[in-house]
Parts: sequence; structure tokens; C-alpha cells
Amino acid sequence: MKERVVVFGDAIIAIILTIIVLELPIQTATNGTVDMYSLFRAVGIYFISFCFVANLWFQTGYAFNKIERVKNKALVVYLLLLFFLSLVPSATRLLIEDTIQQTLLIYGVLTLIVTFVMRRLIVALTEQSLKDATQRKRRVQELNRQDLLAIGFRLLLLIFGHFFVKPALVIYLILPILAFLQNIVDREEDDLLASLDNQQQTDYLQARNQVWGNSVRRYSTLLRDSLRAGDEQDPERWKQVMADWEDHLDKEIKQRKEQLASLNENDRRRVAAELTRLEKQKQRLAIQKEMTERRVNQQTEQDHWLNQPKGPTDQVNQQPESPSRRRKKKKEHN
Repeated sequence: MKERVVVFGDAIIAIILTIIVLELPIQTATNGTVDMYSLFRAVGIYFISFCFVANLWFQTGYAFNKIERVKNKALVVYLLLLFFLSLVPSATRLLIEDTIQQTLLIYGVLTLIVTFVMRRLIVALTEQSLKDATQRKRRVQELNRQDLLAIGFRLLLLIFGHFFVKPALVIYLILPILAFLQNIVDREEDDLLASLDNQQQTDYLQARNQVWGNSVRRYSTLLRDSLRAGDEQDPERWKQVMADWEDHLDKEIKQRKEQLASLNENDRRRVAAELTRLEKQKQRLAIQKEMTERRVNQQTEQDHWLNQPKGPTDQVNQQPESPSRRRKKKKEHN
């Protein structure tokens, strides 16, 4: 069922993009020449809608990949999303034909509704995909905060567009690009979380910004790593992250130990409990670091073995046995 839902949505989105480009109005002058200014303006507005729809396809596709089946609630929300999305070609054409405050308001309200429904769908699918209750609650809260900021900003953009039409169009172009990059960062971070156990994932999410130094460094590093060529699941990519995480824990432990001498009894017990928690977290990180090193070494040995030149004998030995040969060897063994 999930495959049919995803394929149906992909087909609708492909049709929507086709309709938008087919309805681009091309104006000509009295002598029959194409009005280049109107053409480039129409293509620019089409590009805004293309980025918006493409970003929606990317985000929903990634969210659907995390689940095994589609629940009825998610299906209803997805169909509602496709309904509002199918109105984008008409709103785009209105905006191209007459780029004024009213048409920009129509386009802005429609994209606001589509964004809201899409974000609710992603929250529902993410909540369904996470099995651990603590991680599910934390992730849903994080997504809700992101949604609140996104919807609030689009509401302010509606007001801004009432006074400044052309600058608002530029912002409408930037928004889906930023959302696309954010989704890439989230995918990259999910790769890291997939290599950790449940307790380590909880530890990481609690001290995420401290591990990276700050949110800007986390965002830029994950984005840069995601754009590099190579295997996404290569554990070598996370060795530096774990080293930074270990340095952060060492600093936290050192700071807590320095505070113990100057605290009263109640605060001392609280800091001692924090020290115990940090020490256990460091021990779990050491185990994970060792596992990562082992995977790196195994992957290196495997790549080295695969890249070695093979002689005729090796090639013969590597050929799979036929069923008749396996049955013959089994009879001889018996």
C-alpha cells in the first residue's frame, strides 16, 4: 500500500510541474518578437514554484521511506496535501500574468496552507517511524518548534509582500532552498544516529549543540559532509564527531570536579550525580568509538581485498557452484 501511495503522489507532482511549465504565458510584441523581459520574469516565477514543489516532494519522500506502512490518518493528510498542491499551477499563472499585491497574497496563502499540511504530515510520519518513546517525544517537539517558526515567518512574509512585492518574491524563492538544505542536514544527522544505540542517541540529542560547538557549526559541518562524494554509511565520517564529543565530555567532567570543593552539601550531591551520569556517558561513548574503529578497519580490509588483482585460479575458485555439483558433493559426503 505504501508503494502505491508514494507512486500516486509522485505522478501527481510530476503532472503539476508539467502543467506549470505548459501554462507559462509568452507575450509577443506587435512585430512578432518575443518580449524577453516578460519571458524571463515568467521563468523566474516558475522557478519559485518549481523549487517549492520539488522541496515538498523531497521532504515527503524521505519521510515515507522511514515507515513500513501508511496509516489512514497519514493517507488522508497526504491526499489533502496533494489537493492544495494541485492549485499551485493556477496561482502561479495568476502571479505571472499580473504580479501585484492581490495575486502575491493568493500565492502566499496557498503556499502557507501547503507548507502547514506538509509539515503536519512529516510530523505524523516521523512519530510513526520512531519506536523509542523518549526519542519520539523529543523529535516531535523539535519538529513542532521548526513548524512554528516556518509558519510564523510565512505569515510575516504575507504582510511584508503587501508592501514590497518584488523583494517578497525573492524570499519565496529562498525559503524552499533553505528547507531543502535543512532536510539534507537532517538526513546526514540521521545517519549518525543510526550508528548509535538508544541510550547513546538520547545522550547525543541532549548535548547536540555542545558536541558540535554550536548549532551553526553543526549545520555547516553536516551540510558539507553530505555534499562530499562517498558512502553515506562510512563510519570513518563520524570518527571526528565522536572525538569532539569525547572532548566535550572531558571538559564537562573537569568543570564539575572543580566545582565540588566550593559547593554546599545539597549542590554537591547534585553535581556528584551529574558526574556519575557524565562518566557513564563517556564509557558508552568509548564502546561506540571502539565499534566504529572496528568497522573502519573491517571496511578498509575488505576494500583492500576487493582491489587486489585476481589470477585465473582465484577467478575459477570464486565461480558459484551449480546445484548439480552441490548435490553430487553432498552424496559423496554421505
